[in-house]
Amino acid sequence: MDKRYKPLTPMEELQTRRILLAELAAEPTTPIPIVIRKIRTGLRFTIPEYAKLCGVSARTLQDIERGESSPTLMTAEKLLHPIGMTLGAVKKSSTLQKMNE
Repeated sequence: MDKRYKPLTPMEELQTRRILLAELAAEPTTPIPIVIRKIRTGLRFTIPEYAKLCGVSARTLQDIERGESSPTLMTAEKLLHPIGMTLGAVKKSSTLQKMNE
């Protein structure tokens, strides 16, 4: 955890995670770099700590958060996993079928 913060109790940490999930769910069109940064800072991790947790390099995470590079689908999944999120997509054909019904 980032040493700039006072450690949270387990209940405070759970509440923080719930608030973070609610914020992210309220705005599903938020760009991936912003979502990843919100998750990392919300969980109080530094870039190297979060990168190690997710299994990506710190440089990759830093570039993604800055918007200098786009994550692959696999990397995005790894970065969303600690909060229990996954990437979602809607097939164009199924969307059009539902709209026509």
